[in-house]
Amino acid sequence: MGILEDLFKKAPQSIKDKYKIKIREKAIERVKAKIIKHNKKIEDYSDDQMEAMIAEAENGLNDDVKKGVLTALLVAAGIEIVTGG
Repeated sequence: MGILEDLFKKAPQSIKDKYKIKIREKAIERVKAKIIKHNKKIEDYSDDQMEAMIAEAENGLNDDVKKGVLTALLVAAGIEIVTGG
């Protein structure tokens, strides 16, 4: 997935910042949902535990985005091959 990381490095800083904020927000939502699912409260976890759970969720989201982009590129390439382009 080095190509995707290279593209991300070339993106303007404002785009990178918006992406990181959105991923962080989604990760926090997922962690909150997971906590609720286990009938716990946020207060039941230390700051370090919360940060670790959020970081894990961010990694999962980043992997999902990379897979989605790669899939879209492969589909586009496949369509191009099928249509003879």
